[in-house]
Amino acid sequence: MGQPPSILIVDDEPHSLFGLSEILTEEGFHTITAESGNEALKKLEEDSINLVITDERMPDLSGMELLSEIKRRGFDIPVILITAYGSVSMAVEALKKGAFYFFEKPVFNNLERFFTIVRQAIKTYEMEKELDLLRKEVSDKYSFPNIVGNHPKMLEIFEIIRRIAQTDTTVLIQGESGTGKDLIAKTIHYNSLRKDRPLITVNCGALTETLLTSELFGHTKGAFTGAVKDTIGRFQAADGGTVILDEIGEIPLHLQKTLLRVIEEKEFERVGDSRPIKVDVRIISTTNRNLVEEVERGNFRKDLFYRLSVVPIKIPPLRERVSDIPLLVNHFLKKYSKGKTSIKISPEVMDSLMKFSWPGNIRELANVIQQMIVLCEGKTITLHDLPPQFFMKGETPPSEEGKIDLPQIVSEIERKYILAKLEEAQWNLEKTAKLLGMTRKMLVSRMNKYHIKSPKLR
Repeated sequence: MGQPPSILIVDDEPHSLFGLSEILTEEGFHTITAESGNEALKKLEEDSINLVITDERMPDLSGMELLSEIKRRGFDIPVILITAYGSVSMAVEALKKGAFYFFEKPVFNNLERFFTIVRQAIKTYEMEKELDLLRKEVSDKYSFPNIVGNHPKMLEIFEIIRRIAQTDTTVLIQGESGTGKDLIAKTIHYNSLRKDRPLITVNCGALTETLLTSELFGHTKGAFTGAVKDTIGRFQAADGGTVILDEIGEIPLHLQKTLLRVIEEKEFERVGDSRPIKVDVRIISTTNRNLVEEVERGNFRKDLFYRLSVVPIKIPPLRERVSDIPLLVNHFLKKYSKGKTSIKISPEVMDSLMKFSWPGNIRELANVIQQMIVLCEGKTITLHDLPPQFFMKGETPPSEEGKIDLPQIVSEIERKYILAKLEEAQWNLEKTAKLLGMTRKMLVSRMNKYHIKSPKLR
């Protein structure tokens, strides 16, 4: 079991201090006591504290002054003030200064309520700590080091992100599927002044025009069939933060006009309502289409294109930044090898990876590395661990001996893959067959071909 929460009790009256410490200890809390505000500040520096409970009237620092000093020194700890001389105005002032609660003495007259408030304060503190940790994890995930690459085109993108991150400029990120457009978009947000505000992503290509309009701007009850209640849209939910419009090239022409108004006037109406709603959002768009060509074809508004692409970022496909492949490979090896013995990659495999065309870009590379780690039987990934696509369409890497037995390699890959799926399904043949997209009879035939036997039959 973990340590109980620590409560710092501050009171210049020894009997009151002792009594409060005793009842909180009996409730399972760890208590630390201080007889003055200054002593309390020292103990805050020395100990890990989850909650401060302080008397208001003390000779050196009042409870209110101690509260202000705690906040000034950057301690994000809840503070409960207690006093025998309370008033409504004093309670209001305490809450304005950041107190969690203002409780009147004697607390012994209403212990259940007091314990409830204490537990609420500690729970709030723990939740805030968890949120701070999550924010840090997210911030670390979308920090610059996680965009792997030192190719000149990528270094240029890093510099653009650095310059624009803390502005509100609209950004258009273009690139093939799998190049990391979403990572770039989120990195811009989490390095901006809006990083603590909402980040909302909308896939513009996944919804019909009607649903997309409702998704973006919300609707009122009865606006259309199935609208059973008022609903806010993604733009309103992201107020103060960022909206990522994924695959913006898929958005219908009619909706493009509405979106243009949001950018220019920062307002919109919900479906079924004529009242304008003001919003403050930054818009980052991504697309795998060539929007210049879409404008020329009449599929995309020219004025919207210019408003969305104040800062355009073009992410090169992986085949145009081959020098980054070793960096990416090592990055994914570390990422997916967690909990396993450190796995290395042979020079021949690295050479094959660098010669491959990577139609699926970085996403495909990540999947290939993950697959090879799973299927690798030793500590080094060899040519035998490469997926079948590396031996098709002329993409045949050289073997260590200078020649390759293609049928043997493909058979070995298939055998390993079937074994991996059998283990994943805990040797349940029906489940394994479904995972492999084949019938049970076909699976049994393959198992016989490769002399694969269930552990129970060995």
